[in-house]
Parts: sequence; structure tokens; C-alpha cells
Amino acid sequence: MTTVIQLENVTKTIKGRKIIDSLTFNIHEGEVFGFLGPNGAGKTTTIRMMVGLMKLSEGDIFISGHSIQSEFEKAIQHIGAIVENPEMYKFLSGYDNLKQFARMQKGISSNRMDEVVKLVGLEERIHDKVKTYSLGMRQRLGIAQSLLHRPKVLILDEPTNGLDPAGIKEIRQYIRNLAEKEGMAVIVSSHLLSEMEMMCDRIGILQKGKLIDVQSVRGWMNEGMDTYSIEVDDVEAEAALNYIKAAFSDIKPARTANCLTFEAKKEDIPAIIHFLTGKGLAIYEVKKVSKSLEERFLDITEKREVI
Repeated sequence: MTTVIQLENVTKTIKGRKIIDSLTFNIHEGEVFGFLGPNGAGKTTTIRMMVGLMKLSEGDIFISGHSIQSEFEKAIQHIGAIVENPEMYKFLSGYDNLKQFARMQKGISSNRMDEVVKLVGLEERIHDKVKTYSLGMRQRLGIAQSLLHRPKVLILDEPTNGLDPAGIKEIRQYIRNLAEKEGMAVIVSSHLLSEMEMMCDRIGILQKGKLIDVQSVRGWMNEGMDTYSIEVDDVEAEAALNYIKAAFSDIKPARTANCLTFEAKKEDIPAIIHFLTGKGLAIYEVKKVSKSLEERFLDITEKREVI
């Protein structure tokens, strides 16, 4: 797996306060990497340092082996980015906006412009004025601008911000397409956990400027003990709760109406069912419940509180 971006002890200090504290991780080609964290965690600050809009206080960032600190031009030529919102000339057409950006780079042909227009699905509206575009269309045009010079890395800061569900789905599909079919490394920052779960291959969690975890989404969702739900009769639910608490000291069940949920190992489930049926309780359903990314995120951030 080819590493496209390396962050080595990246730190940003402003007025004596560390906004970003010693970030170190790698991002590979063909993957969608998510920056996840609450507002103010340092996601946009990190992205601004990656694209050269903010200087590093310490450490370095390498893009395709080139240092942002000492080889800025060579490093930055491999990056396409939208930081916060894409800005357009609204009185021009989408195509004329692309022309303006194409003039800033060497060797961008009209064929390449047509390629990126098709890639983001704007063929039918590209010659309309941008002021007639929806927010989702402007986001797609922004992505097209970022792709003109064939970057190896695409960085998108809150790309689904302000979009309706249909627009969010569209942007998510384009991002996955770029990673899978173009082999591009895509970095996405967001605080929308459900979107990150569907969009990303790996996720890095930022909290108060520190990186507290980097994991694959699939591995993260499957790690640790599983969560199970047992459905019993309404009138027996409280008794079932108390029976489990008394007999299985390591298991801490919670009750919602007639359902009991708890974390347990797979091999513990037959013993729990046998125990409850032995007490004369009727069990209607037993199922494994996957934790959502939101629940995993809250587990990690609460357990690893940054001081």
C-alpha cells in the first residue's frame, strides 16, 4: 500500500497554546480517510497546515515524499482541496469558472476539463450560470476544480455541510468513486458520524488537538465484545433484568420496555438464555446489535479524555 501523506509530530502553537499537539499518522492512496471530532477539535487547522494556508510550529508533512516545510511547491502540486466552502464567480457559467482555474495550472486541456465535468456528473448544467446551481451542484463544481491538475490527494473540509439528504448521498458517491476508481487518497473532515461511517475506510479521531485513535471503520465496528438484545414479556422484563445482574456479575444489562441490552461474549449467550428459561421466563427474540459509529465514538472519547 503506497503512502501518499505522512504527518510527523505536527504541532501548531498560537499565543502559547497548543492547538494541534504532535499529530503523527499516514494516509494511503485509494483510501478515504476521515477526520472525526467535535467542532474546535483541530480538524480545519490540520487541513490548513496540509495545504499551506497555515505554518507548522513543529514537525513536518510529506506529500508524495515532498516536505511541506522545505519543498512546498513540489508538495502542494499533488493536492486538490476545498477548505470550508468552494468559492465561485456566480455570474459565470460552471465551465467558465473551470477555465479560470485551468489558467492557474500548466497543461490543463479542454479534454481534461470535460473529463472532470463528467466525473462529477455536471454535463447537463456545466454551461449554466453558477448562481442557478444548488448547493450540492456548487460542491460538485468545487470538486471538479480541485481535480483539474490530477492531484494524488483530495482534501475536503466538511463537504456535506448544508446539503440535503439527496445532496449528501451524491457527494458521498463521488468521493467513494474517486478513491476506488481513480486511486486517489481522499481526506474528509466532518462531525457527521453517520456519514463518515458510510464514506470512510479509516477514521482518525481528534480531541482537543490530539489524535486519540486511528482505526479502520470495519475493524472499529467489529472490535471488542458484541452487544446483544433479548426480548421478553413486558411483565417479566424487570425480573429478567435483576436475574441477569445477580447471576452474571460481569454483565451490565439495560432495559428499554421489554428488551434487555448488554455487552457479552458470544459463548456467554447460551448460558444466559438457559438461565432465564430455567427461571420460567419466556424469551421471544435474541439478536446481536451492532454499535453505531456514534456509540463507538462516544465510548472512545469518554474513556480517553484528553487533559
